[in-house]
Amino acid sequence: MISRRGFLVGASGALAVAPLAARAAPSLDDMVRDPALHVLGNPAGDVTIAEFFDYLCPSCKAIHHELKEIVRSDGNLRLVMKDWPINGDMAWYASRMVHASAALGAYEAAHNAVMAMKNGLTHGGVDAALTNVGADAGAVRDMLDLHVEAIDGLIARNEKHAKALKLAGTPAFLIGRRLYRRPLTPDEIVAAVALARSEK
Repeated sequence: MISRRGFLVGASGALAVAPLAARAAPSLDDMVRDPALHVLGNPAGDVTIAEFFDYLCPSCKAIHHELKEIVRSDGNLRLVMKDWPINGDMAWYASRMVHASAALGAYEAAHNAVMAMKNGLTHGGVDAALTNVGADAGAVRDMLDLHVEAIDGLIARNEKHAKALKLAGTPAFLIGRRLYRRPLTPDEIVAAVALARSEK
């Protein structure tokens, strides 16, 4: 069972118990089961992977394809992507537009398309990536106008959670009850999932 009071923290392979401060701090459930988060993989999966990421983070982009494949091949993983756009206005634009695409039923396709973009981000590039997966950029902007407060609220909560965990940057992963403050290799993700299952 996921503890609501504390969880284990992994940094550079070292593990230590790190209880969350009572009341003021968000719980692990708050972080990985925010109702506004879009769930990828198996919504009923037995282990949750939550990645704090930024669409302009090279390490986030580098692991994304392998992470998707791990989730697909396992079949029992619940994946949530926690936007933390710390690399400027274009990262914010990408996050807002991808979340707005959810109103058109295109969140996963839009997310994957933007993560796959090469050579940085531009407004036109993001718009074209969304349009190429069936989420017309004009329609997405209309949805953004309607839902911007909720989207910005979700991103603000993600930032609050990142700060509560004292994260230095992206990517960082919550896998089961453990926090990994650094990029992980595919093998390390698989091992972290196995560890999470052993601790259930």
